[in-house]
Order: sequence, then C-alpha cells, then structure tokens
Amino acid sequence: MQQQSFYENTIPIAISQLRNDRQTPTLCRYFDGGQCRVFRVTFPDGESWDVRVALFVRHASRKLELEGFSWAARLQGCSLTFDNAIRYPFIALTWIPGRQLSWPDDFPTRPLRDKILEQVATMHVSLIECSKEARGSSLKHFTRIIQNKTRRVREGLLPELTEQDFSDQMNILPNVPLPGLDEAPFAVTHGDISPQNILTDAQYNVTGS
Repeated sequence: MQQQSFYENTIPIAISQLRNDRQTPTLCRYFDGGQCRVFRVTFPDGESWDVRVALFVRHASRKLELEGFSWAARLQGCSLTFDNAIRYPFIALTWIPGRQLSWPDDFPTRPLRDKILEQVATMHVSLIECSKEARGSSLKHFTRIIQNKTRRVREGLLPELTEQDFSDQMNILPNVPLPGLDEAPFAVTHGDISPQNILTDAQYNVTGS
C-alpha cells in the first residue's frame, strides 16, 4: 500500500472549496489535541474555522516503530482521503496476534497475575521513554486547552458547563505544574489500560495493546 503525505500548505486551498464565495483563508497556526492536529484558518471577512486532521495514529505508529517499541502495531500504509475503494480515510497496521485479557477477581491467579502486571508496567515505561520529546511549556499547553473549552462554552457546545468553571481552572492553573517541571518532556501514554485492550498469548505473555 502506498504511503501518503500530508501537505499542510494546501489546507487553505482545500477549505476554500467549502465556501460558496471560494474565499481562500490564511493558515494561522495549529494545536495538537488528543485525537487530531487542529489548524486555525482565517478568511478575509474575519471568520475563522478550525480544521481537524487525524494524523496522530499514523505519526505515532511510525515514531514508535523507529524507536524500537516492540508492542506497537507497524504502520503498513494509509489513505487520507475519501478517494479510495471504501470511500473513507483509513490506516492499515500489522495485526497483533493474541487474545483479549480476561481479568475477573479470581483469575488469573498469582504468580500469573504478577507476571502480567509487570509486563504491562514495562510496556508503559518503554512507551514513555520511546515517545518523550520537548514541546515547550506545559502551563501554556493547559492554558490553551482551558481557553478552547471556554470558547466552546460561549458557543453553546458544552451546555453542562459554565465560563466560571473554566475561570476557576485558570485561576488555580499556575499552582498545578510542579516547580522546575513546566518545560518537562511530553510523552505518549496509554489512555485506557483495561483488560480488553491488552493482548496476551497462551502463556500470558503480553503481545500488544
């Protein structure tokens, strides 16, 4: 399967096709969210849109492969557009053999339980070590998240929350980062280490997650 490239500089051209007046916006900046890279574009009439591109699975898979992280599926290829046989963007990864871990209260018993937990801990530490990189101030990162949430409240997209909720968060934010760690490296972490997301072989060796 052919690898596809992402051409960031063509975002304004692509977005201009979505407006009746065909105005071409200016690409201002981007944020890295939990699932997507979010680009801000601003049109000549002052209106701004955000453009979300799901790049992280592809980029993260390639980075982990290059860093030698053995538990990750390997990126085989992708199609970033709807112009393909299934008419939808997709990513193809190697299949990780194994079965979903079953973790009721009484099984597996020790020492198998300890064996699995040790492997999961080793996997997570390795993931952090392989993926950590400098990305600037964590205080600025969380400030941006709070500001984005506040904007969504004003637009009525988070009806269960108020601006005051995020104002309170902003007030206590300076006390959150540990002293000396504001510029600490960012790292990828596993967002859901639950049994159904852990694969093991018949001997309870963790094969992937």
